[in-house]
Amino acid sequence: MSGTQAPPETACTATKACLESCEELAAIFRALGHPARLAIVKKLALSNEACCGEIVNHLPLAQSTVSQHLQVLKDAGLLTCDTRGRNCHYVLNWEMIAWAERCSADFWARLDTARPAAPAAERATSE
Repeated sequence: MSGTQAPPETACTATKACLESCEELAAIFRALGHPARLAIVKKLALSNEACCGEIVNHLPLAQSTVSQHLQVLKDAGLLTCDTRGRNCHYVLNWEMIAWAERCSADFWARLDTARPAAPAAERATSE
């Protein structure tokens, strides 16, 4: 998924559509699956935008490592780059983040509805 793509549809009615939706969500989870990338997302959420150097100053990582993490997030569509001269200012793609939030919520809700009902004895002890 490139950083300029729009979020995919969230419908999961057909097997192919469901698989594609799961693949897109898995790509987002992979992109967020590293503590440094989560820290970058949090930093950008708090500051609206930042250049690589500002992010490097925020993390105990080398500039090249931060650049690699930024590229993963950009490839997943979670952030965009606004080039200004020689600097790239990174901005969160809130549309993609909102899609990921909806898709994640839908995934967990569908999983929850598929959960077998607890036996009566378990329900009584958990209440």
